[in-house]
Amino acid sequence: MRESRFTIPVFNETLEVSRYLGDLGNAEGNTVLFLGGVHGNETAGVGALNKVFKHLELTNAKFNGRAVALIGNMEATRLNQRYIYKDMNRIWHRDILDDLHYGRLDTRHTEYAELAEVYREFKNILDASKGKVYVIDLHTTSSPTIPFIVTNKTDPSLGFTNAFPMPIISGLTGFLDGTLLSYINDLGHIGLAYEAGQHKSTQSLMKHESFIWLCLHETGICPDLDPDFIKQHYDVLEEELVTRNNHFRIISRYKIKSGEQFKMHQGYTNFQKIHAGEELATNQDGPICSPYDGYIFMPLYQPQGEDGFFIIKPESV
Repeated sequence: MRESRFTIPVFNETLEVSRYLGDLGNAEGNTVLFLGGVHGNETAGVGALNKVFKHLELTNAKFNGRAVALIGNMEATRLNQRYIYKDMNRIWHRDILDDLHYGRLDTRHTEYAELAEVYREFKNILDASKGKVYVIDLHTTSSPTIPFIVTNKTDPSLGFTNAFPMPIISGLTGFLDGTLLSYINDLGHIGLAYEAGQHKSTQSLMKHESFIWLCLHETGICPDLDPDFIKQHYDVLEEELVTRNNHFRIISRYKIKSGEQFKMHQGYTNFQKIHAGEELATNQDGPICSPYDGYIFMPLYQPQGEDGFFIIKPESV
């Protein structure tokens, strides 16, 4: 469905986009596949991919491999909604994919139709690759945050993520089912989710751009990028960071039940220290308190989503 095009606002710009934001180089070396808009209200990643890939095209950059950029949930991105019926980052289940393989998946359902298209493109890209495959899922958050990376605690993925200056979060797949990250890692590829900042912060666009450039450099796909240019983008990602442990593990998730009147208390930011017994949110039954000492992670400040908040703790790698 490469032909389907529409316009979206990305901060002060209006972009005309389609499923493919870019497809450059060749499959003889490594392949890096970027996804933006898996959550349709997170347009900073889409804007950054559009900008970087247009620059690569205009400058006739040298490639030692292939770089591809896709929009994940086209319809949700068009409507600037996190999702239409189902979170597209929760439906990469084995049973759903089996239904797709056997022709039983009801693609009248928006997110299942999106999954079918993205899966088909994935398969074509992965089958064509002659080297390592890296899948980078770009996101933003509803609460203020410094940039961070989410990955599974596997040697190839951690080895790759350690090249970047941001905190690394592992253990998410123990709490969430059907994530794109889990699917990619189960296939044996290197996958990560990158969170650049808050949805509506222009800094998120800039930090997505810098991370994309560093990925193109670290995967070896753009071998001729100037070292000073790479250092500049590394500094952009590092400038907000304070001294902290660089690796965290998720120890708890507050899942919002259907119909629950969850309301997060205002003012919490990612990596903010919290204490056992601290009141973090409320619902129709009263206060919701932290069961642990730790740090709050991805508190929910948007109407869609079933993850109220996570609690994380530092972990040595």
